[in-house]
Amino acid sequence: MKKYNYINWDERFVFGIPLIDRQHYKLVEITNRLHAACLNSTESANNLFVKTVHEAVDYVKHHFSTEEKLMILLDYSGYKAHKLEHQEFIKQVLSQSKRFTGKSQLTPRRFLHFLKEWILSHIGVCDRDLANYIITLKKEGRLGEMLAKKAV
Repeated sequence: MKKYNYINWDERFVFGIPLIDRQHYKLVEITNRLHAACLNSTESANNLFVKTVHEAVDYVKHHFSTEEKLMILLDYSGYKAHKLEHQEFIKQVLSQSKRFTGKSQLTPRRFLHFLKEWILSHIGVCDRDLANYIITLKKEGRLGEMLAKKAV
């Protein structure tokens, strides 16, 4: 049976910032693992769901921390709005995972849809804006200067 990914990794997720690109790939990978469990059986999905949610939250916090440190280092003007979006995502994930463990109507498939939509919109819009800012700094020859100035 051919493996089916819920989110296919493609060039629209690649920003040319290796650390961020690797972290985005990992987020897509986590989402695809949850999707695979949903295809196997409800019991499999339910068992993997809680584990994957915890993994996603831990990894997302790590990823967000990386992005936020980078934004501060580079004096990114969109930092506050970007950070607020990160905080809102964590809040929503934790809220949804509590609803699932409380035996409500939240299913792994609904959570999976939420995760996919968030990843696509966040990487495609907010992170793309950050990447464009970094690319502009590189083109203008200011990236190294800004990083060196902050390292002092």
